[in-house]
Amino acid sequence: MRLGWLSAVAVALASCLCVILLAGCKEAEAPAVTPVPTSLATAEPAISIDSPESGESVSVPIKVRGTASVFEATLLVAVRDSRGNTLCQVVATASEGGPGRGDYEVEIAFPPPAGAMKGSIDAFTESPKDGSVQDLVSVPVTIAAVQPAIIITSPPCGAEVKSPVLVEGTASVFEAALSIVIKDSSGQELARADVLASEGAPGRGTFSQELAFSPAGHFQGTIEAFSQSPQDGSVINLFALPVIFP
Repeated sequence: MRLGWLSAVAVALASCLCVILLAGCKEAEAPAVTPVPTSLATAEPAISIDSPESGESVSVPIKVRGTASVFEATLLVAVRDSRGNTLCQVVATASEGGPGRGDYEVEIAFPPPAGAMKGSIDAFTESPKDGSVQDLVSVPVTIAAVQPAIIITSPPCGAEVKSPVLVEGTASVFEAALSIVIKDSSGQELARADVLASEGAPGRGTFSQELAFSPAGHFQGTIEAFSQSPQDGSVINLFALPVIFP
């Protein structure tokens, strides 16, 4: 009888031990992992460059398109050589400012290189506090040594210009005829001159013209050189150089 009692006690103790072990296993289970929201994992950068694409060969003038979600819809787009030197930089305005997202498109013109060269298209904003670069996106490209029909060689891209300004360049256009126009940031015409290059197409001639203007305030404007279509008089061969009016 005593052995039977001991066996019953042993069975009871074993059962209790199993219950305790099972409870401990449940408590030791790994805590649930909270998944990272998909919106955070795939957050879109503040600025994108959709065209040109990485590694593409581009010719002057270079057309840059993309989207941006930036303060006051304003960003900068620059073309740089392989050493990081800025060849030309322009202000771009997206169709919508942050927190919304808008489209932007700019055309950047500068004298093309003598030979094909590696470079990049950079789009970014500048900190209103210290001017540091923010939201930078960079696309590597090859800048082709292709000469557009009209090139403004002076003043250089981004230069500060005062009235009168001497505009010089080269052109290969029909009957050597072209026009030079100075515009403010809103596109309003400040000065215009019709000039003749030293040689017409298919040759390439030089031109030089001084223009006087009266801008009001400090802002970015453009010096544009273009010819007109002999068929319908529309503007062709546009070369728009960004400049600063101090």
